[in-house]
Amino acid sequence: MVYFWFVHDAMSRGHASNIFPVMDEEMVAYYHQAATEQEIEEIQSHFEIAGKHNARPTEHVVATSLFWKPASGEGVRYPEPTREVMQDPERFGLPTRFKNPWEHYVEPIFEAARHLAEIRPELVYRVYLANDLSFLIPELTEAGCEVYLMKSSSILHNPGAMWRFLAMEEDGLVTMNDSDRAHDLIHDIERTELVAEGGLCYWRTPYFWNTTACTDLGMPGGYHASDAATMGMAKPLPMKLLMEAFIWSCQKGLIPDYCQIGERRAPIIGSQWPAFGFDEYFLSAAVHPRAAFEGVLTFVNWRAIHLNQWLALDIEYCTWANPKSEIMFWGDPDKNYKEKKSRMAASTACEAG
Repeated sequence: MVYFWFVHDAMSRGHASNIFPVMDEEMVAYYHQAATEQEIEEIQSHFEIAGKHNARPTEHVVATSLFWKPASGEGVRYPEPTREVMQDPERFGLPTRFKNPWEHYVEPIFEAARHLAEIRPELVYRVYLANDLSFLIPELTEAGCEVYLMKSSSILHNPGAMWRFLAMEEDGLVTMNDSDRAHDLIHDIERTELVAEGGLCYWRTPYFWNTTACTDLGMPGGYHASDAATMGMAKPLPMKLLMEAFIWSCQKGLIPDYCQIGERRAPIIGSQWPAFGFDEYFLSAAVHPRAAFEGVLTFVNWRAIHLNQWLALDIEYCTWANPKSEIMFWGDPDKNYKEKKSRMAASTACEAG
């Protein structure tokens, strides 16, 4: 069994951690050798593009996926999406994470694309669009988006969330985006450009899954090396092949869905295809081990108090793989100062009472 954080060519150098799983190059080769034509055809169908709309050349792509599916296999299946259903799913008896998915996911894309066209017209905002949302193409292109219409409509949260990773195959800069994070877009774009100027491969923001077992107990299965919504790439990787091989390897049980801590095994949250979190499991096990050798800029919010020893192990791996890798802490000092003053005022009021 091969483990994280190293790839096959690093094994000879004797530096390995037996905590997190990784898909090495031997597994990619084995996918080519052992997968049947039917299995390959089925997996490839998840990432086939039906057509491109409003496409134009650029040196920097901002990529997002847009689809509407349940996060996991539990609960009801969504009907064919329409504007009306997405604007008021409760009226149609559909439980969703957000009362108005249209406001949460669709409208921010229109706003982000228009704003980006004003301040950075040389960039492209690309939407990898689910096939059953093709009715959005006219509005998206009118807003200035480049639209890659997929042949698939996604199964659950994945493969839809993984579509945007296809952009990282191309030469040039790529910034990942969640449509509901459009307000932070310009800062992420600048981070990607900073990475490119520094000769590194990518930037990312590691985090802990927000559950008691992960944040309070610090279980490594809740540590994600990259947040798919906040990362950027300056050098290409064969993403489509890696995604295909990873999905097949997970289906065959060749990649463990747990972290190994001595004799203990801790389940990895998000490791089940095609449910919520699988896209970031892929980033941790397939992309991070390869990109780290090209250099990583890691952004950590100085208020992130739960990253503990797993972040330390991660940073140790990154700086070993490429000594040019860097870590940068960020946050808003004014916000921190205001919160401190507020706590002091509340404490003073309690004492006076």
